[in-house]
Amino acid sequence: MKKSTMKYGLIIVLVIFALVPAIILGVVGTLAASGYSNDAKQEEFNTVTMSKAGTVGTVFSGYLGDAAMLSKLDEVVEAAKTGGDGASSVMKAYAQSNPDIADALVLNASGTVVTSAAGAVNGTFEHFDKISASEVSTLLSWDKYQTDGFFVSREINNGSVVGYVCLVVAPTAESSISQALAGTYINGKARLALIDSDGNTINFEGNGASMKVGQLDGAISGKRGDFFKNTVSNVTANDNRVIGTAGKYNYISGVIPEVTSWRWLAVCESSEFGSAASPIMPLIVLAIAALIMSALGVLIITKFVGKMHGMLKTMDSITHEDGISSTRFDVKRKEEKSELGAIQTSFNEFLDEVRINSDRYRTIANLSDNMLFEWDFHKEIMYISDNMLQKFDLKAEGATLSNGRFLDSLMTPEDADKYKRDISSMLKNQKGYNTQYHLMTKSGTPIWVSFRANCITDRVGEPLRVIGVLTDIDNEKKAEMQLSERASIDFLSQLYNRSTFIRMLTQELDRRGPNKVATMFIDVDDFKFINDRYGHSSGDEAIRFVADNIRKKVDGRGGFAGRFGGDEFVLCYTNQEDIANLEQIAMDIIDELYVGFSTNDGTLINVRVSIGISYCPQHTEDVNELLSYSDTAMYFVKKNGKTNYHIYMPEDSESGEYIDPEGYQAT
Repeated sequence: MKKSTMKYGLIIVLVIFALVPAIILGVVGTLAASGYSNDAKQEEFNTVTMSKAGTVGTVFSGYLGDAAMLSKLDEVVEAAKTGGDGASSVMKAYAQSNPDIADALVLNASGTVVTSAAGAVNGTFEHFDKISASEVSTLLSWDKYQTDGFFVSREINNGSVVGYVCLVVAPTAESSISQALAGTYINGKARLALIDSDGNTINFEGNGASMKVGQLDGAISGKRGDFFKNTVSNVTANDNRVIGTAGKYNYISGVIPEVTSWRWLAVCESSEFGSAASPIMPLIVLAIAALIMSALGVLIITKFVGKMHGMLKTMDSITHEDGISSTRFDVKRKEEKSELGAIQTSFNEFLDEVRINSDRYRTIANLSDNMLFEWDFHKEIMYISDNMLQKFDLKAEGATLSNGRFLDSLMTPEDADKYKRDISSMLKNQKGYNTQYHLMTKSGTPIWVSFRANCITDRVGEPLRVIGVLTDIDNEKKAEMQLSERASIDFLSQLYNRSTFIRMLTQELDRRGPNKVATMFIDVDDFKFINDRYGHSSGDEAIRFVADNIRKKVDGRGGFAGRFGGDEFVLCYTNQEDIANLEQIAMDIIDELYVGFSTNDGTLINVRVSIGISYCPQHTEDVNELLSYSDTAMYFVKKNGKTNYHIYMPEDSESGEYIDPEGYQAT
């Protein structure tokens, strides 16, 4: 039917049948529009609910990731083992930076609190009996914090379980969970809640408060507990979600990934979606007055509405197809100039242009040195460019941003935890970020990449897509690291130079916690004699000989060595077993160096050294004093016969006979 024919045909029908056809058209049109409106509301209910549920899952993943990260920190492991307070500053800093956390605690294996960001130490963890039930507890009442909340826990494993990290989450109005649940939709009638396995809910009314199931809308009968039991408990990880009705409510309930004790639940009054009304009775009533005339009107309108339903069915197929749809409207030649035909033709042309742009985008991505990926939150689809798939062992199927099947599968566990925190922060802040990661390629070679990503949101701020770019910067990064290393190494001895050694020693003292640190100052005895008698080239060989020997005493054991210039060497020991046997190590160094080395002309040169030792915190916690005391102890050996070692004593400094000629200071 042509455009003008359809237009005037409808006008003629309305004029001929006057009031009766108008009423029929109004009834049928109203019913059809109501159906479309209800479908749109249902789609809005499903889409917004799943988007919010995805955000809730991200928040819980963030809690679990933070707990896992904290449980692996050396300070936390040591605190759980010994009961010390070395992890106090770490847990306080974490709690202060996260408004969701009421307290961040370290427990020993028996449940005693050894570290608490809120200062609640030495007692038993209030709900320790529930800590083995799940990594995320149910909603609990806390006497210590005067609030309702739940905890997230992770074992602290040091060969065996030595304790737990527990994060107490208080779902206040400012918390990430409340922000994820906040707001209503479907004309303010739909709302999202969390419910635990005991039937407790969080934020059901959307006001950030915690409440019991008994506070649910009074319109539900006394079997409220059965309502939640029969709907929420049926959800499993395989089902993903359950959709249904209960009483006067429509609901959707689903699994929170990685959390077994909680479900999300969206509820809306069924009246918002209308009811399945039938046009038969109104038509029968109207047909009594004008059966013949109304039949013709219904025939024309039904034909028009039928075309609309066919168009909607095709559009539904297009929108639910993965990727760019290949489905198109089948437009007959005789229908091309009708209103619907023109709309369908334009839509077909639009889809063709979208496909061309998509192919252009993917072609550019594959031709570029940059590697691209894109995550679609609604369709849960990951796109990975071909050049990225060629370089890394990745598969788009089943991969999400941080489920262990994407970039986090190419990293060490520590880097993967940092990556997951970065992703969580980006989704929470809805901003892009730029960083660098170390990834394993298909060939088994680790390389450095630059990572840039941005989060795209809809008009209400819900995440739609994350688009990211990876760039291979391995050569540049290694060149940068080589330049940094060259600037840190003494050329002759290949040990750290003075400034680098002092900087690293300062860092060791800052992070030592309850552990000891020791320094050993070594000076070659009569080095001038070696230079004068055997020549400076032999003197250089002596320096390298000493450096090679002392390097073996610290390499692979957590310590490091440096050369302060001339014939002066210094070592830092952090291995507690080595520190306990430092006197024996000093004698071993003296004995091994005295064995000597042969020069190029076969001359054997025995190397004698004097060694001074000082300890932190026994002698001092200041880096300059610690080195000065080792030097002073070494000078004591020089004054008393050489070729020996001496541990610093306060009276060594009181003699007043020795002044450091170089006056080194930590920088």
